[in-house]
Amino acid sequence: MKILGQISQGLEELGALELKRLGANKTDPTYRGVFFEADAATAMKVNYESRLFDRFLLPLVGFGCHSSDYLYQKAVKYPWENLFGINQTFAISGATSGSKISHSKWATLRLKDAIVDHFREISGKRPSVDRYEADVNLDLRIRGNNAEIRLDLSGGSLHRRGYRMESVKAPMRETIAAAALEMSGWNGEKPLVDPMCGSGTLLCEALMKYCRIPAGFYREKWGFFRMDEFSKLIWKNVKAEADDKIISLPEGLLSGSDITSRAVNATRINLSCFRDGRNVEITRRDWHTHPGYNSCTILTNPPHGIRLAEGVAEELIGDFGDFMKQKCSGSEAYIYLGDRKLLKHVGLRTSWRKQLFSGGLDGRLAKFELY
Repeated sequence: MKILGQISQGLEELGALELKRLGANKTDPTYRGVFFEADAATAMKVNYESRLFDRFLLPLVGFGCHSSDYLYQKAVKYPWENLFGINQTFAISGATSGSKISHSKWATLRLKDAIVDHFREISGKRPSVDRYEADVNLDLRIRGNNAEIRLDLSGGSLHRRGYRMESVKAPMRETIAAAALEMSGWNGEKPLVDPMCGSGTLLCEALMKYCRIPAGFYREKWGFFRMDEFSKLIWKNVKAEADDKIISLPEGLLSGSDITSRAVNATRINLSCFRDGRNVEITRRDWHTHPGYNSCTILTNPPHGIRLAEGVAEELIGDFGDFMKQKCSGSEAYIYLGDRKLLKHVGLRTSWRKQLFSGGLDGRLAKFELY
């Protein structure tokens, strides 16, 4: 099977490396995605274990398409009953580019009409649309005069791990946190600390990475249940093989703090989803009063933008730069800022800085060596 993995801009090469580690073949990075080949077992494995990708899409049918009426005519003939039944729900996402069909919403509406009318014709009944928790998710892409309808093998965005029970304003996206961890190279040899932990996304992702907990461990619904090649036995074996690699988290390896009780409570609740979440030390504290972090890895996403009043972010970043310089000798720090302009306020020379897009923000992850 040839599959497309969708990923945040700038992570294409990193995603291709992850896919190769998971057994995918012929990886071919493209803009915000990676094409690859996989058998049924590997298709399930990458969905279950990938930490970086947003979703995986399997082409169902492609055809020349010069109008919305022709889109309808082709789609209404497809055997949708082989994919799902009238008692199940579906949802469609879509995009168009360089096409006479200029509005993606109109295109997805015509596809929806075709699917509904197909079921009415063969059974007299129709399935319902559910935009939030559909049984089947479809993706329509029209480029020029060519259309392709794809099955979402992930069953919704993979950033929804299932551990985020509580949140704070503008939380870090799980896949971006996982990418920051991957870029940092942290592997558990040093303690990792997040002194501005928010709702604990970085710490939760660090726990999952160290303990080798599959990213999809808490997900129950998968789109690949609908693919022709799906086998319950293969899925059972894929899941068991991954789950057997899970290890425990030692005390003292991960810790975090935040100045607000709301953030601390949110982090503790989210960590409680994990068996060893109690082994992560979480405290309510202003890092200004901390004696310092020595010989460890600092990884944090300081508040900025809508999370702070104008001008406060610059002052906060500058103070944190002074704190690292004076009290964090022997450590290395990785700071992610959705607003890359804030980096100049840190006041320290970066070892490197890497582009990391998140929610439309052209962010940067920067490394600082603290001597």
